[in-house]
Amino acid sequence: MRAHHDFTKQFLLAACGAALWVLSTSLAEAQSAPKADLEDVATTQPADLTTAKLENTIGTRCALGDGVPQNYVLAAQWFDKAALHGYAKAEYNLGMQYYFGQGVSKDETKAAYWWAKAAAQGIAAAQYNLGNLYFLGQGVPQDYGKANLWWRKAAALGNIQATSNLATLARLHPEYQTVAVVEKKTVGAP
Repeated sequence: MRAHHDFTKQFLLAACGAALWVLSTSLAEAQSAPKADLEDVATTQPADLTTAKLENTIGTRCALGDGVPQNYVLAAQWFDKAALHGYAKAEYNLGMQYYFGQGVSKDETKAAYWWAKAAAQGIAAAQYNLGNLYFLGQGVPQDYGKANLWWRKAAALGNIQATSNLATLARLHPEYQTVAVVEKKTVGAP
């Protein structure tokens, strides 16, 4: 039981770190990153993407207190506006607001909802966090298979903590070692 508690603490600490990283990334840094183009999509029209990026940037500045007084309520409102355009980064940020109860009531189910939307658009941090929720059964039914799935997707995008979590999952639940071995064998196949 102690090992499970230590594992849970590691997940929560990593989630906090991921939250700070995403919220602290400035728009200029995000645009210079090679994955930025993949993450910068809105599900509707190109004009919505521009609007959503701006709304997300305002939300980020409100959350961080960057040039404005820190205000989580306003941050959540701006993230919500951008998320309604289908903007993946805002969906992720709104999930963070719900997970930590910043500017909104703490609601792990809503965090899972928004992270699932961002994860489906390829946001590795959302995939990682969604895997954590499935592993712990927070806001979603506990499901190690889904945790494994989302961590594998995040790991494929370079999320190191997801790779570590997959190894830990395989140690705790040996049935998931087979999945990793089969994947390694099929990756090299023509």
